[in-house]
Amino acid sequence: MAIYSDIDMDLTMLASGDINKDEDIEAVKNSLRNIINTMQGSRRMLPEFAIDLHAQVFEPMDDTTAYNIGGKLLDAIRKWEDRVTVSNLNVHSNYDRNQYEITIDFTISTSTATETINYILKQR
Repeated sequence: MAIYSDIDMDLTMLASGDINKDEDIEAVKNSLRNIINTMQGSRRMLPEFAIDLHAQVFEPMDDTTAYNIGGKLLDAIRKWEDRVTVSNLNVHSNYDRNQYEITIDFTISTSTATETINYILKQR
């Protein structure tokens, strides 16, 4: 039995007509992706939710901006996802592709296993 569950972000339809759900670690990963992908202010009833990372891609691509991105991410995860303890957060500036490559290593409160999500931040 799953401890955590969330709607499948791909909205995959089951044969029964229901939408597939993600459970446990995948549900937590969905939550983290929502924190990263949601533009702050876009949720009417909770405008302070998430962070506005996409504004950072218009700043100079340097170590300072990468550091600021990492700090904002860590603060948002601590604020909005209390099931997670971040053990490592790396923001790498990829100058050739004009993007930031983000790796977040974390554990959830019900497990000792370290999980990872990767995210690419670039101009759209």
